[in-house]
Amino acid sequence: MNKRDLLRTLGSAALLPASALLHAQTPFPSRPVTLVVPYAAGGPTDVHARVIANRLSVIWGQPVLVENRGGGGTLIGTQYVAKAPADGHTLLLTAYAYTSNPILRSSMPYAADALKPLVQIGANGLILFVSARSSMKSLADVVALARSGPDRLRLASSGNASSPHIALELFARALNTRITHVAYRGAAPAKSDVIAGVVDGIFDGTSSMPLARAGQLRAIAIAAPQRHPAAPDVPTFREQGVDLLYATWYGMLLPSGVPDALTLKINTDIRRALDDPGVRAAIAETGLQLSPGTPQQFASFLDGESRKLRALVDSGVRIDVE
Repeated sequence: MNKRDLLRTLGSAALLPASALLHAQTPFPSRPVTLVVPYAAGGPTDVHARVIANRLSVIWGQPVLVENRGGGGTLIGTQYVAKAPADGHTLLLTAYAYTSNPILRSSMPYAADALKPLVQIGANGLILFVSARSSMKSLADVVALARSGPDRLRLASSGNASSPHIALELFARALNTRITHVAYRGAAPAKSDVIAGVVDGIFDGTSSMPLARAGQLRAIAIAAPQRHPAAPDVPTFREQGVDLLYATWYGMLLPSGVPDALTLKINTDIRRALDDPGVRAAIAETGLQLSPGTPQQFASFLDGESRKLRALVDSGVRIDVE
């Protein structure tokens, strides 16, 4: 290269933004990545995060550290990621509360556009369970009780504004009747009272199928488009004439300022991690059905979830967050 060509090359480089040069020179990730879980350790979100983080650490050659920042109905951990540097090194793995909080809370500690969708991990259609000792053997029996009078059917949940609570409200709307909501502090005491017959039933994930197989609960129907591999004998609501779709979901987001090209790279790497047989097997044990896709597909899914809850609230259903 002669002197004139060298000067021309150097001059062209000088016109590039400093950030572009830095991005070109620095591979991602350049340091450990933090995967924030806005829930306490030990729950399903935490389990999924640790399985995925372990595989990403191998793919990226950098540690991926799971950090539990629970509290505030997921607001504490979510706010932390919303205000993190937009360099892709801080990610959020969250669930249903991400879409419900902006609708059910009067104020939020972060802007609505502070985060952007990265990838959906998967979803788990909720199953309506009743006590194995209940006289209700089918969905037709449950519907008959619900329609025999407002509030005749009493369904438990793990707490106000929880996924089981929203599911029962959507069920009531599908039947055009009222269902009594009995809120508990956690799924365990709620299911104990369902088993004992104190309340009629509860919406829960496939994680409760062992209780059904043990003869303590009876699985009535699943609010999913098709039957679940972990519960192949449980028919869908739609199979039985009730239009009800509702699932718990898990997905990842990141600060909205992360460049689209880097967002796509991270999305691709996460989908690669989720395609690992060991990861798939570990997540399948939790009952979650994987459904990773593009950031745009996850954004569309989140919009649908928000619209569903907004329509419920606008119809006059009161849902108080705890």
